[in-house]
Amino acid sequence: MNEAVVIRIETPERSERVKVPYREGMTLLDALRWIKEHEIPDLEFEFSCRNAQCGTCAVLVNGKARLACEYRLEPGQEVTVGPLRHLPVVKDLAVDWSAVTSRLRPLSPKSHREWFRRMEPEKQRKLYELRSCIECLCCVAECPVIKAGSARNPGPIVLRKVAEEAEKWDESPEIDDSVYACTTCHTCAEVCPKDIEIPAKAVETVRARLYEEGKGPLPEHKELGERAVRTGRSVEKRDRSFLEEYSGEYGEGDVKAMFFTGCLVDYRLPDTGKALVRLAEELGIRLIVPREQVCCGSPLLRTGQHDRAERLAFENLETFRRVDPDVIVTVCAGCGATLKNNYPELLGDRFEWDVLDVTELLVEIRAHERGFRLPERTTVTYHDPCHLKRGQGVEDEPRKLIRSIENVEFVEMEEPDRCCGAGGGVRSGLPELAELMSDVKAHMVRETGAEVLTTVCPFCEYNLREGLERNDVEARVENLTVLLSRGL
Repeated sequence: MNEAVVIRIETPERSERVKVPYREGMTLLDALRWIKEHEIPDLEFEFSCRNAQCGTCAVLVNGKARLACEYRLEPGQEVTVGPLRHLPVVKDLAVDWSAVTSRLRPLSPKSHREWFRRMEPEKQRKLYELRSCIECLCCVAECPVIKAGSARNPGPIVLRKVAEEAEKWDESPEIDDSVYACTTCHTCAEVCPKDIEIPAKAVETVRARLYEEGKGPLPEHKELGERAVRTGRSVEKRDRSFLEEYSGEYGEGDVKAMFFTGCLVDYRLPDTGKALVRLAEELGIRLIVPREQVCCGSPLLRTGQHDRAERLAFENLETFRRVDPDVIVTVCAGCGATLKNNYPELLGDRFEWDVLDVTELLVEIRAHERGFRLPERTTVTYHDPCHLKRGQGVEDEPRKLIRSIENVEFVEMEEPDRCCGAGGGVRSGLPELAELMSDVKAHMVRETGAEVLTTVCPFCEYNLREGLERNDVEARVENLTVLLSRGL
């Protein structure tokens, strides 16, 4: 056998390692069919269309939910295959879908074809993406809320269906708080073979509809939204704020960067802001820190309060125009994702500035080549904030910077990009769910033996720190900006 792929089949019933002759263009489904025909006749798995339209061939591939008919193999490759998570295994790779699909049937009381035909073209266009779902359940297998063992979230596929049906409502029915049990981490969108943006197009859409009708959001979200509009911050002030002490201009350099602090850095984590000021002064960045800036609106957008978020965006627009920076820099993943992804929608052509996460800016000016050094040997692990990795596509830059620090041993945790539970209004509205999810991350951190857990999101920092404390994990949590400033 000159060229072959190796398929490891790991199920509750068997553990097999099979070599399969490779042919050009071979998919995992092709390999599974060859194994059933030539090696394991009683191997059970499901498939139908073989063209990514029916969704029945979804399995775990190297721990991630994928369609077997879409997963292309390479000669010499070895992959591990297992059944989807969170579903009863019938046999081998075949699972019982009824636990999920039974929740979809009551959501479809009308004839879809007749209803869709009569719908206005504009509404039809809005629903094309949601209706492209093939019910493969990849999103259910990967949802971190479900993975953590919570029954609060009915699953991304169910929330997608609720959003589709919402277009039929003259007035929305009463919906329980399960629609708020989504952290909007975008894991479901990442694994969806049809690229459906469930958090933005489904979850946040339904939340907005409930808000408009006075049926949402949760009381804690309502209070947060009112505070943000009233004070400019989504959190309460405790001590002297960062902006009261540090607004001004720092450093010298060719890049004129405006520091958008976000609520938590200004009111709760001023050391993170101070660390960025120090980095700017040492690395040649002209950093403008304007006093007149308010909440980016992310917590409001995620919970459906769009009118309030738009009001905040226009307040910030005045500051952006006055400062007119080359780039806006953030140290908060949520703020960065909102400025990059939502402000162009909220403000249109009025928003004309580049936005960079602090790690993007530092790598752009090649700070990682300059190098940093901690005074003593330190083991560090990193948590990928959802709104940084999936929301902004920033994954490599933080790692480049961490690896550039002398005396740091960098150890990846088991699932560095698994959601910690802080986002989407979950930490404020359903804190017990956020705790459950941060407990999972705490156990992963413990396994690394790390002394420092670093990240680039204040919301994650808070939730992870509490998770570590609850589970007696001794690692301390630091924003990567703080860690780097200690290494100057």
